[in-house]
Amino acid sequence: MREFTPTIGVGVADLQHAALAEARRFMREAKGDRAVATRLVFDRLAELGWVSDAERNVLVSMNEVGATPGKQVAQERSRIAAGDHQRMRTMYDGLLAKGDSSPVALVLAAGAVGAYEAEPSDDGTTVVYAKSNRSYQSVLGGAGAIIGGALGGAPGAAIGGAIGGVIGTIVDDCKD
Repeated sequence: MREFTPTIGVGVADLQHAALAEARRFMREAKGDRAVATRLVFDRLAELGWVSDAERNVLVSMNEVGATPGKQVAQERSRIAAGDHQRMRTMYDGLLAKGDSSPVALVLAAGAVGAYEAEPSDDGTTVVYAKSNRSYQSVLGGAGAIIGGALGGAPGAAIGGAIGGVIGTIVDDCKD
């Protein structure tokens, strides 16, 4: 016999509208600057208690790795310095090694690291590409965490952050 669990009464369309409204609100507040919007999202997550101030600082630093203010991302995947990828991994590994990092911080940091792709090149070395510039990945990951947390506490915030980060990476890839 199949067991049913109660629903919380929120549909996919409700979540889509809430996520879009939240992302747009941050973008308006940041006057269209996604880097500023990302910082605002991380600040809000800290205010809500989903990430600590120290975790917020790591997430902000991760978002700034490799960023060139005012630079437009190329239409194709951007080849980046392997050092940028390594700095991202080091920050993420630091959160993991702490042993008490919040699930939301870990999800958002993992999403930032996942925005890179390492591939072997013809000469036997490894080339690292930015799958996305992380601008939408970070904003939508954070907005998803805020909405998920409002609906389902810490587990909802982590799940919402993961889903938002995935969607943001897809948006970045399609736009860039």
